[in-house]
Amino acid sequence: MEEKNKNLKYSVLNNIIFLLKDMWKAHPLLIVFILLQAMLSVVSPLFGIYFPKITVDLVTASADKMKIIYTLTVFGLLMAVSMALSNMAGNGKYMMYNDMRTYYQIKLFLQSLSCDYIYVESAEGQTKYERAVSTLRAGDWSGTSKMTVAMINIFVSIICFIIYSGIISTLNIYIILSVVNYFSIKNAQKYQYNHKDEEARFNKKLDYVEWTAKDVKYGKDIRLYGMSSWLIQLREILLEGYIALSRKIKNRYFVSGVVNAFTLFLRDGIAYAYLIWSVVKDNISIGNFVLYFGAITGFSGFVGSIIGDINELNGANLQMNDMRAFLDNTDEPEPYNMVDILSGENMSIEFSHVYFSYDKNSEPVLKDFSISIKKGEKIALVGVNGAGKTTIIKLLCGFYKPDRGQISIDGININNFRKKDLYKLFSAVFQDVYIPPFTVAENVSLQIEKETDMELVKQCLKKVGLYDKINQYPDSIRTPMTKEVKDGIVLSGGQQQKLLMARALYKNAPILILDEPTAALDPIAESETYHDFYELSQNKTAIYISHRLASTRFCNNLCKFRNRSIITLYNYILICLCN
Repeated sequence: MEEKNKNLKYSVLNNIIFLLKDMWKAHPLLIVFILLQAMLSVVSPLFGIYFPKITVDLVTASADKMKIIYTLTVFGLLMAVSMALSNMAGNGKYMMYNDMRTYYQIKLFLQSLSCDYIYVESAEGQTKYERAVSTLRAGDWSGTSKMTVAMINIFVSIICFIIYSGIISTLNIYIILSVVNYFSIKNAQKYQYNHKDEEARFNKKLDYVEWTAKDVKYGKDIRLYGMSSWLIQLREILLEGYIALSRKIKNRYFVSGVVNAFTLFLRDGIAYAYLIWSVVKDNISIGNFVLYFGAITGFSGFVGSIIGDINELNGANLQMNDMRAFLDNTDEPEPYNMVDILSGENMSIEFSHVYFSYDKNSEPVLKDFSISIKKGEKIALVGVNGAGKTTIIKLLCGFYKPDRGQISIDGININNFRKKDLYKLFSAVFQDVYIPPFTVAENVSLQIEKETDMELVKQCLKKVGLYDKINQYPDSIRTPMTKEVKDGIVLSGGQQQKLLMARALYKNAPILILDEPTAALDPIAESETYHDFYELSQNKTAIYISHRLASTRFCNNLCKFRNRSIITLYNYILICLCN
């Protein structure tokens, strides 16, 4: 409930201003087309209702033929020019306001790459991102597109409503019945919005099932264990739930449509009956009858349009709130008194009485944890899965903030660094292998080729013992990687770890982290990998995570996570989590 209230904090006007500002940044001409279309859309309907009246008045008054031809020609030309310019503006803006969806998709994607890590890892954060992205998936029915169209239509309809109401001001029944339509549609939109989280969960699970079924990594398991029927059944169950939810939403819109049709029948029926009675009683002329007849038709359309577009605007506003909730609320503000980025080959690290839990209602993962790592020191974190080893790395890198306590680098609280500056202090090799479908050189530098130092890439690959293997290929370090690319190469598990170590070397950060990247390797290969990394980290402060004590015998200290007690073993200091 707290999250929903947070999402609803943006008003319609606030979101319109937000959208217009981004339009001005991305497509300034779009604003010009919007204004031009709005003005012409007000003028064109007036030509439409006055043209028949003027024609009838000229004919009934037996006006001169030349006068009739001249008057109708001028009116006809003005109508044609107005409609042509309006169509030009409408067609001209279409591609640009559709492109705003791409603009925001890129914005959301970039935000997901740089936002606080909790929104990448937690279920709540992923749901929030799914809601934001779903705002842009519906084509012309996406939030940004609907808001653009609705705000133009509302502006036009309100101006025309004011003009037309002067012609048929006695028909107040329009306003009363239109209010009924407004609340009927709004009720359906509210129901849909209140179930957006449920809809997002269905989409997320369906995407996972479909991507898992298509991912070649799981192909062997799917075949050997006969998982295909299970995945199909799981997809069908999720689809049934999603369809049932969609049916409930559509039923409410159906009811609002029935209410709208009934009120439209009453509204226009009363108006036309009144108009016919007036002309029969000779209360109005035939020319005015034609004018009022057209005005009633137009007025009916504009009243319905206002109500419909206000509801569209409300619906678009709810979608915009979802998008902005992710864009605006997934980052904590940077500190005001930021320190300059540190420099040096190695740095000291200190955890001082740190408490941390992923869930505020659960037992802390770290409880009064303190440790001091000197400059250039090599320390190993050893323990069973779930003991908190990787959590320490996440806290040190600034992905999460401790509930209590302080983490310092060279005596400076890491909360005083900009995130981008803090990230520059670490080179890491994690257990999850990330190799995008680019060249070997780009995978080492993680930059585009023109910004990559090719000689440095070669040096790093030579240091980790991988250059001879890569150089066997015709394009050497420009060889593409992964199966997703034509002629892309796939390295073995051990070779992938060497590539990641070369990546860490290329970055040349003062603190090196090795977070169980060798879990899938045999003990000998793992020990060799850790030893190679130790040789490469001579002038760095380094942190190693491993399951095996033997693989970390070259470290100065061992931090062992078991039973949360402090013990001493030979010349290793075993620092443990305390109860």
